[in-house]
Amino acid sequence: MLNASGVTKRYGKTVALEGASFDLAAGRVLAVIGPNGAGKTTLIKCLLGLVKFEGRVLVEGVDVARDGRRARSRIGYLAQNPAFHPDLTVAETALFYADLKGVAGSRARAAVESAGLAEHAEKRVGDLSGGMRQRLALALALLADPPVLVLDEPVAGLDISARLELRRLVQDQRAQGKAVLLSTHWLEDVPYIADEALVLERGRCVYLGPAAEFGAVSAPASRLYLRLNGHSPEAIPLIEGVVPGGIVNRSGDWLVVSCRAADKARVVENLVGAGIKVLDFRVEETSIEAGLFGTAPAKDGGE
Repeated sequence: MLNASGVTKRYGKTVALEGASFDLAAGRVLAVIGPNGAGKTTLIKCLLGLVKFEGRVLVEGVDVARDGRRARSRIGYLAQNPAFHPDLTVAETALFYADLKGVAGSRARAAVESAGLAEHAEKRVGDLSGGMRQRLALALALLADPPVLVLDEPVAGLDISARLELRRLVQDQRAQGKAVLLSTHWLEDVPYIADEALVLERGRCVYLGPAAEFGAVSAPASRLYLRLNGHSPEAIPLIEGVVPGGIVNRSGDWLVVSCRAADKARVVENLVGAGIKVLDFRVEETSIEAGLFGTAPAKDGGE
């Protein structure tokens, strides 16, 4: 579905991307991983034919460099920060993009429903949460039923619940036979969302292989702070069952869970599934910069 061979991009004497190669089949997900400046965005620009490059990219056999428009018609693209007009409603935005893609208005309405936004159809896009905007953006990327999806940092700026939801949406697309490429710098997403991983460092591929094997050797540490409104005693056994070897402590009215970053989402999912309401949380987690390349950890949190 998507084939890259020796993709190289230079800006003057600076090599932004060197010799990237991979094959992505239908029903598979490839995670492109690397710290800021590693070449992830440059690779995506090359795959979309937005910049000139050395090497070759084929989308269902169509050469991006020779026929970029036809190749891009086979790709659904989700930008890191979708540029929607904030004053348009969800329904108006969907109809606008359907018109751009030459798709019937009925598909626009169906896309809004499939994204779970039917009850928000008349709400202004500027009033949507970050997770809802990402759901809308993904639905619009799928309007023309493209066989290939390219997602650029789809979880950037999202809280845990929105990130879990996006994971499920990607898994749904894989089940429908889409070929999905997504870039990320958060290691814990990789084994749950991808089949293969491609790791970039300073424009060069330093790993290409099974995502499960990559996640097993590289998952960094994470600390999850949970406020559960008096349900700590019943929550602790559930957490310990999810993360064997993990450490659960109390700090005032907070539970502090020290575990692999890859297990953090499972903790929240199991608590919610057991009917335990998470009133608040805070996360201290290690990004790929610290997990692989030894720089300072990043922090993320939400409500």
